[in-house]
Amino acid sequence: MAEVIKLVGFEVTLNATANLVSNAVLVKISNANSTTASVITVVNSSGANTANTTLLPLYEIYLQKPTDSKLISSLTSLVTATPVAFT
Repeated sequence: MAEVIKLVGFEVTLNATANLVSNAVLVKISNANSTTASVITVVNSSGANTANTTLLPLYEIYLQKPTDSKLISSLTSLVTATPVAFT
């Protein structure tokens, strides 16, 4: 993984409403919930679910997605997504 992460947009809260996360290709997703995991789902431009992964409590991942794909979280709060780039 690269040593420097560039922020390319504003952090948003993920929930059951699909979010483009600033049309980002690379997104840092964080789960600030201390006890509950969240299922992160990728939704394509047609509205179909194309992939998902479980984000453990107090964990973060970097996810690459197509710019027109949206993200959904099974938790209604405490899961955030930030558009980033590696430099």
